Amino acid sequence: MNPFPAPDTPQQDLYIWRLGFPIVRAIALFLCPMRVIGLENVPERGPYIIVGNHISWLEPEWIAWAVKRPIRYMAKEEIFEWFLVGGLLRVIACFPVKRGASDRRAFITALRVLEAEQVLGFFPEGHRSESGTMIRAHPGIAGIALRSGAPLVPVATTGAKGAFGKFWRRDLTLTFGKAFYAKDLGETEPQAVADAIMRRVAGLLPDEMRGIYA
Repeated sequence: MNPFPAPDTPQQDLYIWRLGFPIVRAIALFLCPMRVIGLENVPERGPYIIVGNHISWLEPEWIAWAVKRPIRYMAKEEIFEWFLVGGLLRVIACFPVKRGASDRRAFITALRVLEAEQVLGFFPEGHRSESGTMIRAHPGIAGIALRSGAPLVPVATTGAKGAFGKFWRRDLTLTFGKAFYAKDLGETEPQAVADAIMRRVAGLLPDEMRGIYA
């Protein structure tokens, strides 16, 4: 029996995250310094949804180091079967989602995370952009944002390509925008809502990275 089942409720104890976070954060920021802009836009407490572009597998960690709160991320279910990586995802309370299909369990879990006053992390594009430019978002974020009523906080990552390629690289930047609500976007169709959300993220990026949302 797996001692660390993929959690589907937000009550999982995050003591491992809380104990290890200060040490891991200090080491990581020494190896890969980053600049954070707009941190005053991030709520200090209460539930919210972090939404961002996706150009590196390290973005979830960088964002958590910046906001200094545990963030519950969805991850494709097959990753939970990977050696070591799956265990890490479990102890930091990530939860699985089926890609390419409607996943009611993941949807309900996301709502429970927000109901528990926690932070939900979401990359609506679904996977990393190899080119570094934005690609079309999947509509799944729309239902969660509208149903939960939680504020969304956009974050844009730049300078992430090869972030550990140079020991003192200093162009890694996270830019947080002002929080907003999905109900105020003037859209009701899921894809239109998702696109409107991602345009908020695109507005924080340089023109050459906005891709489909330019």
